[in-house]
Amino acid sequence: MAILDIFGTPEELKSFAMIFFGSLIPAGIFGILQHRRKPLPLPGEQSYDITLLVLGLWCMTGLLIDVWAHTNGEVDDSFFTKWHAVWYSGAAAYSGFILFALWRLADVPPKLTPSGIWNFSTNVPKGHGAAIAGIAIFAISGFADMVWHTLFGIEGGLDILLSPAHLGLLIGLILTVMAPVFSSWQDPKSGTNGLSSQLILIFGFAAAWVPILLITGEWDIFQMNARDYCYLGNECGPGYEDSLAIGVIGSIVPTTIATGIILTFSRRWTPARGAMLVLFTFWGISNYVMEGLNFEYIYFGIGIGLLMEVLSDLFLRTSRPITFAIALPIIMLGTRMFAALATVPANAPWSVVAHGETFIQPYGWTIHATSGSIIISCVMCALLAAAMYPPTIPTEVEVKDE
Repeated sequence: MAILDIFGTPEELKSFAMIFFGSLIPAGIFGILQHRRKPLPLPGEQSYDITLLVLGLWCMTGLLIDVWAHTNGEVDDSFFTKWHAVWYSGAAAYSGFILFALWRLADVPPKLTPSGIWNFSTNVPKGHGAAIAGIAIFAISGFADMVWHTLFGIEGGLDILLSPAHLGLLIGLILTVMAPVFSSWQDPKSGTNGLSSQLILIFGFAAAWVPILLITGEWDIFQMNARDYCYLGNECGPGYEDSLAIGVIGSIVPTTIATGIILTFSRRWTPARGAMLVLFTFWGISNYVMEGLNFEYIYFGIGIGLLMEVLSDLFLRTSRPITFAIALPIIMLGTRMFAALATVPANAPWSVVAHGETFIQPYGWTIHATSGSIIISCVMCALLAAAMYPPTIPTEVEVKDE
C-alpha cells in the first residue's frame, strides 16, 4: 500500500482507472468492430478528418478540464487525478488512431522492436513526421511528469509553465494536434470546399493555440488581472511606469501570436467564410476555462471573431496580409479597451491630472501611452507579417528587362 500511496490514494487510483480505461476500452471496442465491418479511414479520406476531429476534441476538452482543476485548486500532490484521466485518455485515443492509420499505410508491417519502431517512425508519409515526434515527446513527458510530481510535488504559479515535464507535454501536444495541418499541407485539394473542409485545419491551429495561451497567459492582457497593468490616481497597479510596461507587453504578446497563427493558416489556405469566427470562438472558450469560467471571454471570442471575418474578407482573401496584420491589433486591443470602459463606474473620473500629465480611462495611462500601445502592437504584427510574406526577390533576367 505504501508504494501505491506514492502515486496517490487508492480512491484516486480507482477514479483514474475508471475514467481512463472506462472510456478507452469502449472506444477501442467500438473502433475494432467498425474496422471489421469496414476498414477505418486512412489519411486523405473525408471520414478520417471527421474521426480525428472528434478524438481531438476529446483530448482538448480533457486538457481544458485539467486546466480548470489547476486554476481552481482541485488538484493535490498526486499525478493520477480524474482530471488527468480525461485528458490522457483523449490523448491516447487521438494518438492511437493516427498511429494505427500510419501503421496500415506502411509498405511492410513494422516490427515491434526498437529498430522496427525507429524505421516506422522515420519512414511515415510526408507530413506525418511531426505528429509522430509529437506523440513520442508527449508520451515521454507524460511519464516524466508522473515521476516529477511524485518526487517534487505539484507545481504552482509560474512554476507550472516552467516545469520541464510540462513544457515537454505542451510541445508534444502542439505537434500532435497539428497533425491534420501538417498532413493536409501536402494535399493540394485540402481546405478548398468551404468551411466544412477547413474545420479540421481550424481545430489544429486552435488546439495548438491552447498550450500557447497557457505558456503566455502571464503576459496576455486578455488573461491578466487589470490591477497588474492599470493606473489611475495610484489606486491600482505597481506604479505608473511598471503598470505601463506590463500592459504594453501584455498587448504585444497576444496580438503577435494571433497574427502568426492566422497568417500561417492563410499562407497555405484561403480562409473560408466563418473560419475566423470558429477560430476565435475556440480561443474565447479556452480563455473562459482558464479564467474561472468568466463568460466575458466567450463574448470576446465571438465579437472579435465576427470582426476578423470582415478583416479576412477585406485583406486575407485579397492577398494583403501585412494590412491585415496592422488591423488585427486595432480590433483585438480596441475590443479589450471597449470592454474595460464598460466596467468603469459611472461616478469615476474619466481623467486625472497628475505630475503634469493627464491619465485617462480605461487603464489610467496617458493619452500617449493609450494610443501608442496599440500602434506598437501594430508595428510588431506588421514586422511579423513582412517576415512571413517577404517581397519577391527579382531574378537576374527581371532586372535586365527593366
